[in-house]
Amino acid sequence: MGERLGILGAGKLGTAVARLAVDAGREVLIADERKGPMIELVVSTVASGAGLVGVGEMLASSDIVLLAIPYSRVMELDLDQLAHAIVIDATNPWLEADGANPPGSPLRGRRDLRLVRSLNHVAYEELMSYAEPAGAPFRTAIAVASDDVEARRHVAALVDDLGFDPVELDGRSAWLLDATGPFFGRRLSRAEMTALVSASLRADRLTW
Repeated sequence: MGERLGILGAGKLGTAVARLAVDAGREVLIADERKGPMIELVVSTVASGAGLVGVGEMLASSDIVLLAIPYSRVMELDLDQLAHAIVIDATNPWLEADGANPPGSPLRGRRDLRLVRSLNHVAYEELMSYAEPAGAPFRTAIAVASDDVEARRHVAALVDDLGFDPVELDGRSAWLLDATGPFFGRRLSRAEMTALVSASLRADRLTW
């Protein structure tokens, strides 16, 4: 669709998505707060074809920004720099020291952001191993959750380009993608994921 994909974080998830996006013909910029030849080597080796730029340049010039950074760093971002872009939150919280499970996204509920929850319920190894062309009979599904229908559509197109069947959900269903949700760590087809969505939402309604 021509949008420039920016990726914040040159770790395993960020470089895996960059590799698939470049292979699909997308223009990709990667930025990482860490500096030095090791980051340059990682990007040039794993995500050859992606541009490695500064954080400010990537945020300012990307149409879609993937947050591929630790959950704890998300609220350290200057969110004003994300206001123009579609933001994919792929971060995951993990259990706190007291055993409490934090909410799925520290950005959830931010009405000033075009926020989409996606790419957090699959491991980077699965992204590299399971990507298949459109129409493949056992293509893996990836959920795309947002109340911003247009933003969700653009991210769904990206997921399709990466080699996966997008399953679009509204923002109220974003909890299904969390680490405690039914998708996490499971390889599901579009039909299987859609059936699981229906079953999970029915069960959730019954608890009220």
